[in-house]
Amino acid sequence: MSSYIKSAGILAIGGIISKLLGLFFKIPIGRILDSFGYGLYYNSYNIYNLLLTVSIVGIPVAISKMIAERASVKNYYGVYNVFKLSMILLIVIGSISSAFLYFGANWIIQIADWDEGTYYAIIGLAAAPFFVSIMCAIRGFFQGMQMMTPSAISQIIESFVRVIFGIGLCIYLTNQYGQAQGAGGASAGASIAAVATTIFLLFAMNVFLKDFKRPIEKSKKKFKRESYRALLKRLVNIAVPVTLASAFVSLFGLVNSFTYVSRLGVAGIDQKMATILFGDFGLGQTMINVPLTFSSAMSLTLVPAISASFAIKNMESIRYKTELGIRTMLLISLPCAVGLSIYSQPIFDLLFPSAHSGGAILRYLAYSVVFIMVGNILQSVLQSLDKFRIPVFNLFIALIVKFVLNYILMAIPSINIYGMVISNIGAFAVTSILNYIAIKRTVNIQIDVGQTIIKPLIASGIMGAFGVYIYNLFSNFLPNSINVLIAILLCAIVYFAVLILIKGITKGELALMPGGRKIVAKFGKIIK
Repeated sequence: MSSYIKSAGILAIGGIISKLLGLFFKIPIGRILDSFGYGLYYNSYNIYNLLLTVSIVGIPVAISKMIAERASVKNYYGVYNVFKLSMILLIVIGSISSAFLYFGANWIIQIADWDEGTYYAIIGLAAAPFFVSIMCAIRGFFQGMQMMTPSAISQIIESFVRVIFGIGLCIYLTNQYGQAQGAGGASAGASIAAVATTIFLLFAMNVFLKDFKRPIEKSKKKFKRESYRALLKRLVNIAVPVTLASAFVSLFGLVNSFTYVSRLGVAGIDQKMATILFGDFGLGQTMINVPLTFSSAMSLTLVPAISASFAIKNMESIRYKTELGIRTMLLISLPCAVGLSIYSQPIFDLLFPSAHSGGAILRYLAYSVVFIMVGNILQSVLQSLDKFRIPVFNLFIALIVKFVLNYILMAIPSINIYGMVISNIGAFAVTSILNYIAIKRTVNIQIDVGQTIIKPLIASGIMGAFGVYIYNLFSNFLPNSINVLIAILLCAIVYFAVLILIKGITKGELALMPGGRKIVAKFGKIIK
């Protein structure tokens, strides 16, 4: 049973709780602000995510990789030096990012041709990058040491605090001043949450270091001190390509933000309606972010796990972890995509009843889940193998595809906002395919197409047909809220039942999933 899957499970549990709290945050925010106000809120987050790319992706991945490499040979003195250097670097980057948001808000709005009300949402986020940078340095350290619990707990704390303060401020400011100020209050929740989470992680780090001092002192006698210049060079060599790769993903969102007003304008849609449609797209994106939790968790644990195997040149272990990662993602992403698609309108009727076109957008946007989840894993594998430039180049190609499709399709009146949906799916599909080709050439993985793709696809299709039938049947006598919840639960049962019947999942794979051991104990005889 793979230890990195267990580590991913710990992060995934924290991530799932965090995402559920995030939904509990965004559902009332979407209701309070409506599609227009949510559009203002969503505008600010695409800029924010791009600025955080270095802090939350590039350097933490480099930290976890460099720490895993040193921890695998018990060089704990080197581990500590990597952490100290990365903390200083991230504090500087976080300070610059926060200053840019605070002092550059009006300039950003002018360049993007956004509604002026976006100003409050940007200012509400301004303090967050500084504290998030400190958080990510500590999380990167713990993940490199393959200690996932502190990160999981910190995710829950961050989301919980954001829910309380974000919703509270959003309600108060919307009632007192209006939607724009309410969007600013919702954004400010992220800054307050970052402060609270930083305090927790600093405490956790302090507790850990008390016991870690002895291993550090022991390793000083065995290993030479690496110069900060050498460490910085290695950190930059890893972080820059990873950051660029993630920046291109963030740029997908920025391309959306910077093109939707002008291109929908060509299609005859005014700024306010364009902002409403973009808000609906953002709400749809919120829903697909829930299943993405597991791919994010597995990606974070996959980098140090494969890096450790790569450090000792264990190619068999690398192939096994890569193949298991791809298969696990498809087992999860395919039914999630089908489920979100068939229940898109009922979900929006339940969670965001005032949305203009959210259900229709989610019906198609749901299928991007498959390519995003698989793409995340493939990118992490390449980064673990020191193939940092390949994902960057592949994402650059995908970004061009994204921009071209956005530019052409959104200007067509009959397609309008759905051009953004098509470009999302197309861009992530291109990335996944190119990354897979690169990995195939590098480690010669052998994917069992029938077991990895065809069987989960068959099970998802049967689940989808059953899901439509059962929802329509129950809609005659159950309210939508209860009907959706029951139908989703029954769909999950049907999916795994079909997988087991067609031998699409092994005992070992099922045992790794929540509640899987109990299922194996009861039905072990009919599972391969």
